[in-house]
Amino acid sequence: MYPRREREGVSDSRASSVVFVTAVVVLASSGVGVVTAPATASPAAVATEPMVETSHSRLLFQTDDETDDNVTPRHRDPREYDEDGNLEALERRLMTRMVDDLEAGALSLEEGEYERAARSVDESYADSFDRYAEIAAETAGENDAALFELAGENQGRIVEAVRRYNETKAEYERARAAGDEGRARSLARDLETLATSINESSRELRATYDDLESATDANLSTADAAIETVTEEIRAEQATVRETEFVATVLTVDADREMISFSEPLTATGRLRTATGRPVGSEPIRLAVGNGSVRTETAADGSFAFEYRPTAEPVSTERLAIEYVPANESLYLGSETAVDVSVEQVDPTVSGLQTPTAVAYGETATVGGDLHVDETPVDGVPLAVTLGDERIGRTETTNGSFEAAVEVPATVPDGGRELGVRLAYEDRALAGTTATTDVTVRETEVDVTVSATRVGDAERTVAVDGTLETTDGSPVAGRPVRLDAGGTTLETVTTADDGSFAATVAVPAGAVRSDGAIVATYDGSGSNLASDTAASTVSFSTDARSWWGIPAWVWFGLGGGLIAFLGAAVFVWRRRGRSSPSSQSASAGDAATDTATNPAAERSSTEIAGAVLEHGRDALSRGRPNRAVELAYAAVRHALSDRIDAGDSSTTLTHWEFYRRWTDRRADGPDSDDDTAERALLRTVTERYERATFDVTDVSSAEAERVLEAVGRLCDRRTDGDGGTRSEPGDHGG
Repeated sequence: MYPRREREGVSDSRASSVVFVTAVVVLASSGVGVVTAPATASPAAVATEPMVETSHSRLLFQTDDETDDNVTPRHRDPREYDEDGNLEALERRLMTRMVDDLEAGALSLEEGEYERAARSVDESYADSFDRYAEIAAETAGENDAALFELAGENQGRIVEAVRRYNETKAEYERARAAGDEGRARSLARDLETLATSINESSRELRATYDDLESATDANLSTADAAIETVTEEIRAEQATVRETEFVATVLTVDADREMISFSEPLTATGRLRTATGRPVGSEPIRLAVGNGSVRTETAADGSFAFEYRPTAEPVSTERLAIEYVPANESLYLGSETAVDVSVEQVDPTVSGLQTPTAVAYGETATVGGDLHVDETPVDGVPLAVTLGDERIGRTETTNGSFEAAVEVPATVPDGGRELGVRLAYEDRALAGTTATTDVTVRETEVDVTVSATRVGDAERTVAVDGTLETTDGSPVAGRPVRLDAGGTTLETVTTADDGSFAATVAVPAGAVRSDGAIVATYDGSGSNLASDTAASTVSFSTDARSWWGIPAWVWFGLGGGLIAFLGAAVFVWRRRGRSSPSSQSASAGDAATDTATNPAAERSSTEIAGAVLEHGRDALSRGRPNRAVELAYAAVRHALSDRIDAGDSSTTLTHWEFYRRWTDRRADGPDSDDDTAERALLRTVTERYERATFDVTDVSSAEAERVLEAVGRLCDRRTDGDGGTRSEPGDHGG
């Protein structure tokens, strides 16, 4: 009998042990148990970790069940259509929709509904075109995206021109009704320009309609007829305006010679008459000649003479266009003709080039000089201002002289460069030329700031914002800033006009475990800005974690139930007198385990401190001792923050509060030479940090070097202490 009861007792003990182990495993999984060994994840587990789903990804990979059968989902992956076998069907639907939009827009234009006509090619058409272009690229058939794009652009252009024509026409009629002849004639001139533009746009649009009908099975006859009707109406209206306000002219020009160049200009005579043969005499006139213009005056009989020096005309030019361009208030209409020429190229020269000897980011560099051929100044020629291999500005000659004030961009590398101007002509009447002087592009120091905060209850989603500025506070725009965590690049952002940047990033579990640093880095390589780095610490709580797809609160509930069951089992077991010394020993061992420190988190803070300290050494090597001290202090805060009570938020403490809290914590245990040395080192670092941050006097390079060495020793002592050479308070005694 007794042996049987003994076996039952052993069986109960084993059952209780199983229950106890199960409870411990559950509690450890939920982050509250007595076992605190670091969790590890296998590569397979990491590989299968679900990605964060965004609204964009839901739109991109939407399934057929999630969409209305009558609505084409926007930005759906074309390969999904291909797999369903309906990619070509969707392409045809989108083509039909664009044709319908073109037709609806043309009919709205004919009815004078300009806003509706514009929306047809601005909104619905543009949306369909974007999706069509994406899908057409995946099909094996003809891709007519270019034709549809051209049709949309041309129709939008004619809609805008017709709207402006009718608005100007109404204003013109009001001016005539008010008896303001000058204003009416000026508006009539604007109407003439708009009517010409409408004629050209109409011709291009209708030709594109024809091309679309040839390339597809589209029928655009209704749209074509509507555009033709609108164009004919405007032609008729403008003919009336022209006859009312203007007198037609005829221009004739005779050239003295055919071979021309800038050195040997075109000299010509001409005559300007009305269409009825009456001379336009004693009138100042402007003639548009080739790519330039000249001003002259007609004699009483309408005759005139002029000289023209070609500059931008291609050397292949054989006919030089000449047009009479009347002033807005003139009662004459323009007219044009052309003469036969042969253009010979000549070499211009830049002289008297003036530039600064040194420049830096954000500074204004003034470049000036003269451009001439032999002794003749070159007028009205565009020049590019260049620094190194980059074009940084533009200017134009006036009577042969030029001057430009341009801002130095960040994209030009620092060092010795060439600053000057370039005439970028090829095969023109003037040959291309370049003139530069040597300048030094100085490197500009920058400061990166960053702040990182967890987003709501999201465990590993972090909102990051910061700035990139020069050390004098000027914002640096349009530059990339890399965001890292634990050596993993999260995202690269671009600074705004005010130098700010912002992003919301997901931090992988493998990058940081508990407290981690979001590091913002500006890499100045290839620019004239120095590199800089800043870090912000984020605490990643484990309270909301889940295991095997089950939320933590479920595990807490199960753990609580098992603890209750375990308590009952232990009570029964003790009542049966089966307790043993070994169980008490195990309990004591578990209690000791409960105070163990999580080495994964310690490794994380050590790595962070080391990385920030390296950035401090780099700052000192670039001649920035104040910045080096600031980074060194940030490193020591990371290295020593775990020595502050866990219940305290050490990141909110000031530098002296942190020092006092840390020294108070050390004072709880027995004093030693090492403790005294550490307090002295931390005090030195704190004092130098205060001076670097708040004092008007800069820290010297030698002082910064000593601070870096002190922080290095503190970090080394901390690492050694974690290895067991130093005891935490509460570990003494037994």
